[in-house]
Amino acid sequence: MDEKELFKEIGMNVNEGKVYSELVKHGKLSASEISSRAGVPYGKIYVVLQSLIDKGFVRVVPEKTKKFVSSSPENLEKAIDERKKMLDEAKEKVKELKQFYDEKEGDFLAIAKGDKGFWKIAEDMKKVEKYAYNIKWKPRVNSDTIQKRKTWNKKNKNLDVKELVRYDDETKKDVDKLIKVIPSMKKFENEGIALSILDDEEVMIGLIKKNTTLLIRDSAFAKVMKQLFLPAYEKAENIK
Repeated sequence: MDEKELFKEIGMNVNEGKVYSELVKHGKLSASEISSRAGVPYGKIYVVLQSLIDKGFVRVVPEKTKKFVSSSPENLEKAIDERKKMLDEAKEKVKELKQFYDEKEGDFLAIAKGDKGFWKIAEDMKKVEKYAYNIKWKPRVNSDTIQKRKTWNKKNKNLDVKELVRYDDETKKDVDKLIKVIPSMKKFENEGIALSILDDEEVMIGLIKKNTTLLIRDSAFAKVMKQLFLPAYEKAENIK
């Protein structure tokens, strides 16, 4: 490892390394002498020196003409020891993160906040192949929504689609529009949950009041949620 790499590893930039090296080799120097010997522009030299003073590698000698000297190279050993300690701590943190990642078994869980997070998770969900069972909190309806749903229905007419939707003063108007393209919708009392169960593989849960979305890729969990959903759907009231 050359000097440049050494200084970089202990937190010095190129100019700081040059200045420190010259001070170690030549002893007490003025700012102009340091600038000349280290090849650092004079306009930058005081900024570099002050940074090295703050880091404990240089100190000022109070003479008529201000001079500067380096601290003992032993301070480099201390800096290296501190660096090593930080790297050891970072290594332990990586081990913790790796254990957490391993436990996820291929990223089986995703958690996101806000609308952007919801749409990111929605984009990451699998393409439905067999069934989609949904609980809706507040359907978003416009002419584009209706047309897209009509197109989706044509492409996926063999899928088993069942939907439970909150039906109250806030949602009634939109639900009455949607029922024309989603005739499988039924009424469902809901205090703040959105849910999608797909193909015994994935479950997306929206915690509305927490503004948080979860995506769980676990077959056992999806199957249990399906078993809970279907009886609720059978008992639910149709929307007339």
